Amino acid sequence: MPDLGEKFTKLSFKDWSPLNKKEINSLNGINEKPFFETLDGAYPFIANLLCNNIKNYNYLNLKHKSSNDIEQKKLPFVIGVTGSVASGKSTFSKIIKSLLKKLFKELTLELVTTDGFLYPNSFLEENNLMEKKGFPESYDTETLLKFLSGVKLGESKNYAPVYSHILYDVIPDEKLEIIDPDILIIEGINVLQPIISKDNNMPLIISDFLDFSIYIDAEEPSLKTWYTDRFLSLRQAALNNEEDFFNRFSSINDDQAKEIANSIWEKINLVNLNENILPTKKRANLILKKNINHEINEIWLRNI
Repeated sequence: MPDLGEKFTKLSFKDWSPLNKKEINSLNGINEKPFFETLDGAYPFIANLLCNNIKNYNYLNLKHKSSNDIEQKKLPFVIGVTGSVASGKSTFSKIIKSLLKKLFKELTLELVTTDGFLYPNSFLEENNLMEKKGFPESYDTETLLKFLSGVKLGESKNYAPVYSHILYDVIPDEKLEIIDPDILIIEGINVLQPIISKDNNMPLIISDFLDFSIYIDAEEPSLKTWYTDRFLSLRQAALNNEEDFFNRFSSINDDQAKEIANSIWEKINLVNLNENILPTKKRANLILKKNINHEINEIWLRNI
């Protein structure tokens, strides 16, 4: 990663112990057991790094409260996770949430994805944005900022819309209730992107609410391979479910499905990566570089 210049320092984590079998088994509820078998020292290293940041944050908040007579609400630590489509953001976020829960058993952790803040497909279709789904203009940023503002201000209850990858759409009238989190992980391709507003009058951006941000990086050929593999996997899982968005691809053969996946990648996801996602990499506090096997082989920390 020579393009990072002097803004980042490469960290050494190879001497950290890998997760043992007991720790791996405790994460099986995430339903991606084969992946956990490859976990190495990178994950406990990252969890420990976050742990130190969270402890420092809580110490400063506690010190501020003790010097202020006015009672203050709990201020959660917000972690942003971003990167390309198919980079493994969701899996990474679930792993880190589980590891942080081990380190902070007494704290409440929540995980929210920005997919829920996409405009519904009906809106995207009406505004000719379906082929721009995932681009900045396809998100209801005002609602997302309102949600993050409520969380960061210490409001006791906040609600996030829910996205279904089966329906490939936001679920109407379904909300995820977030109650007094101590730590919130917000995951999505747009968490470090500048805001695009209709009236150019958006005083806040998503990163204003983040206490620590992580960018998951990989070479473009790897990302394309992962996207194609995921497309084929989702298509296979949808064979017997007519309500599943990917069921529409069940009548074609694998070669035809790969062609469609490659076309979507080249015309939509790659364009979005180059125009909107990749430029945010240097804004992150931590950059994780993956190899073709989804293994983290480089960690870069932004210099203070």
